[in-house]
Amino acid sequence: MNPNTLPRALFMALVAVAAAPAAAALPPVHVEVVDDATLDTLNGKYFGANQLVGLRIDLVSSLTTAQGGTANATGSMQVIRVGNGFDVRVDSRSSATEGTAAAIPQGSAVGAQGLQVDGIGQVSQIAGDGNRMTNLTTISFTPAAVGGAGQFNGLASSSASAGGMTAQITFLDHGLQLALTGPGAALTQQLHSTGANGRVLQSGQIAGNGMVGFNQLQLQLMTSPMSTGELHQLGVRQALAGLDGLGR
Repeated sequence: MNPNTLPRALFMALVAVAAAPAAAALPPVHVEVVDDATLDTLNGKYFGANQLVGLRIDLVSSLTTAQGGTANATGSMQVIRVGNGFDVRVDSRSSATEGTAAAIPQGSAVGAQGLQVDGIGQVSQIAGDGNRMTNLTTISFTPAAVGGAGQFNGLASSSASAGGMTAQITFLDHGLQLALTGPGAALTQQLHSTGANGRVLQSGQIAGNGMVGFNQLQLQLMTSPMSTGELHQLGVRQALAGLDGLGR
């Protein structure tokens, strides 16, 4: 168990949620960034104080060439509050196959590797014919359920290579990093939470022909069930809020 993992991970998750476009009917979100030392001094009760109890992040990336080469990497991290500590589990896997000899790419796709963003960033750079590239990020709320130990292999990093195809995923102190490379192609997924900044970045750079790239990140914010008292309190709050619409 790592008592410092959850605050950083939750901060990264909340930054990602804040970065998502708000619905037109909702008021703008106002955020005040504070450090862990300040949070440690907070006390008291408020509605929903214990609703957020953990998170899970799943990464999946794949790259396929026209010549049959493949590179794949997956990673998962789950952090759940248990008593006064946290249950932290990780899983990382990778594979690569060479395929037949690939033609040397004639084009180039550069620049995404130097991009710095706060929040969520998705970039696709393609120079060639018959290529496909997908970047997908989903954020959802789900009831908390500690997964069985068999779902996680406990490996903080994994790498594989075959010919010109490589796959690597690594859990860092402040996030995760995934990278796939092939002749004329590079796919990355990055999650970082350092200081007051959080970043989710997906990028695909393809300069060959007939290549297929795929990046997917799924962030699940885990919540505890609402008690009867909390449901009653929510009903009262909504009823009082509805009174604002009545004429005077």
